[in-house]
Amino acid sequence: MIAPETVLTLLRLSFYLAATGLFGVQCFIACIAPEPLGMRLASAAQGRLKAASLVAALSCILGVPATAAMVGGDWDTALHIPTLKSLLLGTSVGHALLVRAGLALVVMFLFLARAGAPRLKAPAAALLLASLSLSGHVRMDTGGREAIHVANHVVHLLSGGFWLGSLAILPACLARLRDPAHGAEAKLALQRFSSCGHFAVALVILTGIVNAALILDGWPDARTPYQWLLLAKVVLVATMAGVAVLNRYRFVPRMRIGPTEAIRDIRRGTYVELALGAAVLAHVAKFGMIEPG
Repeated sequence: MIAPETVLTLLRLSFYLAATGLFGVQCFIACIAPEPLGMRLASAAQGRLKAASLVAALSCILGVPATAAMVGGDWDTALHIPTLKSLLLGTSVGHALLVRAGLALVVMFLFLARAGAPRLKAPAAALLLASLSLSGHVRMDTGGREAIHVANHVVHLLSGGFWLGSLAILPACLARLRDPAHGAEAKLALQRFSSCGHFAVALVILTGIVNAALILDGWPDARTPYQWLLLAKVVLVATMAGVAVLNRYRFVPRMRIGPTEAIRDIRRGTYVELALGAAVLAHVAKFGMIEPG
């Protein structure tokens, strides 16, 4: 039988992927793309966004019994009512699970609703992603240090969510660059994303350094499994940033002389960034359950 820790890790990863995609894609649609292009991108991505909202909600709901099983040490406690009650009502982790599940249900409703509620989707997805700061290593501190850690982590989550989540819809935008009817809108969206992306990447790196310093009181040195995984995350994020720089400063300028080849290379680089980003989230899903040190 699969261990509760393994199931919980997979559920955490599913939530990270879904919440990141919802936030980043919706930010791109609502804030980066010109409105006509945003509407077309939203229509094309509607099915995937609905699926992501369902995954986020299910991951939160199923995470409750999985957490109870991990706390109890076996699956017998997963649906043990006293254990669940004690977890949800008597612990900070349980309170965070309840809030996150509630937010996930609200987000699911917004993305499944026929009316769409476009102005509410990005803020709701932002709250859902930021709810990860309600539990975990950021809550190990107290007082002003805890407030700084939580605020820094929220910025880390949202900047990373914007960067990685927006990449998920970038290929659809690239596909419209050669379209005479929509090429100008797609070009403007890519220019805006490039400018915002620089800022987001810088914030991810800066807040990541602050997070590590606050948790470890220094730089990770690979003495423990937690620090090994954290160092692996650092390497993956640095590689992502390198690919992003390559895309922006080598392939984008080539669009003037060889647009077909440049767009192909940018698309390939985007998929590489997405794969690296998924690997980052997988590491976070794992080391977020390990005692730091």
